[in-house]
Amino acid sequence: MYVVTKHTAWQTIEKQVKGGSEQRSRETIENEIVSEREQEMEPVIYVSGTPYEQGVQEGKLLKEIIERNVSVILGKLEREHLTDNAAYDAFVENNLDFLRRENRSVYDEIQGISDGSGISLENIIKLNIPAYFMAGSFLQECSMILARGSATLDHKTYVIKNRDMSIFIEQILLHRTYPDGMKIVEITGAGTTTYPACGMNSFGLGVTNTGFWSRKVRPDAERPGSGHVFLNAHNLLEKCRTAREALEEIRNTPRLNGLNVIVADPADAFLVEMTKNDCHVTADDGCGLLYHTNHYTTEGFADMNPEREEYPSTFMRYERIGELLKASYGTLRFQDMYRIMSDHANGVNAICRHPQPGAPAQTISSSMFVLEDMEAWTTIDNPCMSIRHAPLG
Repeated sequence: MYVVTKHTAWQTIEKQVKGGSEQRSRETIENEIVSEREQEMEPVIYVSGTPYEQGVQEGKLLKEIIERNVSVILGKLEREHLTDNAAYDAFVENNLDFLRRENRSVYDEIQGISDGSGISLENIIKLNIPAYFMAGSFLQECSMILARGSATLDHKTYVIKNRDMSIFIEQILLHRTYPDGMKIVEITGAGTTTYPACGMNSFGLGVTNTGFWSRKVRPDAERPGSGHVFLNAHNLLEKCRTAREALEEIRNTPRLNGLNVIVADPADAFLVEMTKNDCHVTADDGCGLLYHTNHYTTEGFADMNPEREEYPSTFMRYERIGELLKASYGTLRFQDMYRIMSDHANGVNAICRHPQPGAPAQTISSSMFVLEDMEAWTTIDNPCMSIRHAPLG
């Protein structure tokens, strides 16, 4: 499998487009740089043992990629004047104390990643405490869909997510085996264990999420020692066997920010809209479809949403997904799910997001799991660039 090292590509694109030295389109420049910077990487990263042991193995296997991810985060902190910022450092340290107390397995894995990679624990912590997403709005977009039962041709359960980010954290497909035999597959940033894009465990539970972004809702920076920066999907996969168990865990998880979450198993599926203090649950009512982007649809949460003029992308992606699902209802297949996530209608507000003026984020992975088959699939790139098709009909 070949994956693209795009963090340098993005930097070059920015220089060429903003500098005005090139009149070519941003996409043309990106494609040229991507083709020059392909590198070979294992398609799946396998780790096993305790969380600490898994961290050590990941650190050893992915040292160079983790170093690049750390560099991206340190660069972001420097640009936003958060390097050597006493308030930011105190937030990170207090949130780390929360992890030590309440989520020891995650803390142990962070320690293992540092020990295995030789990268300082301080920098691995900065990578894993995602307070840098609280410094602005619309930084991590994302779209997600669940289709199952009567909505799909084979009646299987498909869950897919486009991860869209304003910074390029290189993604991996990580296969975990625990001492008790439980297995988890996650699509996540190399060196991170606090906010995977999505995942599935060997009990048949699948989890994915999208961020909620609005300037009307200020991040809760006042109590970093009392909750997760965002709900951590990894914890749900590690602790829960069913969607109903995951739903209860979500309700009881202290967090500092809102999020939209899909949890599913072969029997049940739920969409959860979360604020930092509340949540609203929508169960699959038999239609077999749940989907979301980056706002709330719950009437009681609507006053927190951004204005459409301010953030049209979330509303237009949500509406477009609904149109495409309706058009293929009852016949949805694996390829249809990826076709939807590769859609470019609405230009800068498309589902499949490319770097261009007015787009706050780019799609960096498109990941799907099929619960009944117990298989996970992912692109480490825009799906339109990684999965190419040519119909004869």
